[in-house]
Formats: sequence, C-alpha cells, structure tokens
Amino acid sequence: MRIYPKGDSALTIMSDREPSRQLTHEINEFRLEIINQRMPYIDEVIPSENSLMVVYHPYTMMMKHNIDEPFEYMKELVENIIYQKKQDLKDRVVNKKSIQIDIVVGGLYGPDYNLFTDLTSEEKQQIIESRTYFVSMIGHTPGCPYLSGLSHRLFTSSSNYKQFIPKGSVCIEKDKLFITTTETSGDWPVIGWTNAEIFDRKNTKCLLNFGDDVTLHIVDTLPESGGYKPCQ
Repeated sequence: MRIYPKGDSALTIMSDREPSRQLTHEINEFRLEIINQRMPYIDEVIPSENSLMVVYHPYTMMMKHNIDEPFEYMKELVENIIYQKKQDLKDRVVNKKSIQIDIVVGGLYGPDYNLFTDLTSEEKQQIIESRTYFVSMIGHTPGCPYLSGLSHRLFTSSSNYKQFIPKGSVCIEKDKLFITTTETSGDWPVIGWTNAEIFDRKNTKCLLNFGDDVTLHIVDTLPESGGYKPCQ
C-alpha cells in the first residue's frame, strides 16, 4: 500500500490491488483499528473501494507531540497500525453480516430494466439473484451502499436523464449496483425498487455497512409506505 498526502490535513492509503471482497475487508479492518486508537487529532477515517483517507488536525498534532512534519508523523503511525493489523488478520476467521433485500423490478419501479434486450426476464432474474454482492463503498447520499459483484452482462453506464429518482431505487453505475437512500436525480439506469429502510435518518443508522454481504431477491410486489412516486 502507498501512503501520500491529501492536502495539508489528510493522507490517503492506496492499494494497488484490484477491488475485491478481501481488499474491502482489509480496508475496513484498518479503518476500525485506526478509529479504535482514539487519537484526538484524527477527525475522520473514510474508506473507498481500494483506499482509505485519514483526516487529521495537524496543528493539534504538532502541539501535542512537538513535531514539525505532521504528515510524516501520521504516515509512520499509520504504517505501524497497518503492519500490526496485517499480522492479526492472517489467522482470523472473518464473521461477516449477510443480508437479503427484497426488490421489485421493471415497470414503474425499474424503467431501465429492459435496457438489456439480449437477455430474457428469466435470465435477468437468475443473474441478479444468483450473485452475492458486497458493500464496497458508502456514498453519493447518506448511507447509500454501492454493491460490487454485479455480473458483466449487466454492466452499463447511463440511460436517459431523470429529474426524479425515488428513495429505494436500485440503480446501476457501470459495474456496480447502488440503492438510493433519498430522492435524487441523475442518468443512472434504474432497474428496480425496495422498501427496505437502508438508512435511518433519525438515528443515522445504516442497514448495510462497509464490507457486508448482500443478496437480492426479486418479488412481485412490495408494500408502499406513504405512496410511491416513480422516476420522472
């Protein structure tokens, strides 16, 4: 892994490996270990598919440890944490959370489900339901999970721009799925919808967290709480 500065108050830990379930697990373990150190000058630890950004307060660090180069100090600290954590991970059995989410596809719920004209409805359902996805990123909107593991037969980049995409929409962004946690807009293909409460805004709790396993189960109907407004 490479470590380099990100401005004056952050550093990025970047892996040269391709995104994978194992890499996501390692990054999450490094993130938790850094957080558990409870260092007062670390403000935030932000994971992505193959990197980790650590945001810190350089002035606080300089005053506390009487140092002139906060980045070099933080880099050495992070390198030691990662080294120790790698040793711990070698023989550990991973306990992962696995969640099944019911979705409806096509029609008003998934206006772009028929983009894949070379596949029958049965083939698309089999492809979607047969995969075990993993949460490789959280972003776009609060608690919005990006799911890696999508079959290459469903890779796509964009569709017609939509002024309105409802909360709970199952969308495709290139080689990933994501589920919207708020109403939004964009040109992502929308293939379905779920009524699962992915992100609880009142308690800021996420149903899905970084590294979780996810399976999707296609059903005919789902209850609509408060009515459903389709993509526009």
